[in-house]
Amino acid sequence: MAKKKNKKPILVKNSVTALTRELVENDTALSMVLAENIVNISALARKLESTISARLGKKVNVQAIISALKRIRETLKIEFAKNIEVLKLSSLSVRTDLAKISIKARKENAETMARLMLKFNESIMQISWSPTAYTIVFDEFLMPSFTSQFKNEDLLEMKNDLAAVIIHSPEKIIETPGCVSTIISKVALSGINIEDVVSTYTYTLLLFKREDASRAFHALNNLISELRKMRNE
Repeated sequence: MAKKKNKKPILVKNSVTALTRELVENDTALSMVLAENIVNISALARKLESTISARLGKKVNVQAIISALKRIRETLKIEFAKNIEVLKLSSLSVRTDLAKISIKARKENAETMARLMLKFNESIMQISWSPTAYTIVFDEFLMPSFTSQFKNEDLLEMKNDLAAVIIHSPEKIIETPGCVSTIISKVALSGINIEDVVSTYTYTLLLFKREDASRAFHALNNLISELRKMRNE
């Protein structure tokens, strides 16, 4: 008679700690304020209680959430410290008078883009692609020259009056999670809409409407200045 195998205990992922961590990590702004210890943990725990109780299907003790938040905060502090070391060494620049077009992803359009890159290399700011579309950011005065190269039915989006804020960071940004999220969160908390985000090697490019670029630059410049002060205190 075959012996029964001892079953391993099933790990319940939906624990209070796991759910609390999920809620915090999915909210970049919340992660930042928790890491910087500028949020009341008891008040935050009470706010999260209803969501966590609903997910678990039972009433959760607020004190358990507070304990989880304290543990998560210590981890975030370490991660945020790494972000600070990268971002405090970053620099900002702005490029204005830009435009962008998005076109359908077709072989002939990819070939056309390659020709445009060779001809207007210095005027092309960024090229990105997905399985369904290609996007090109370039000097605004070239809009007629670019759009005329593609069929009207292939042009998905055309925008003028854009500007880019470019963040140049040290190489550590490649292996430091959370840096780009911190940048985007700062802009979002300032109430500024981002038209597009592209991260390439050590450069992060944020595209804005012309009138929003100056506000975004000042918000990010203040962020970097504040981080530099934090590490020097």
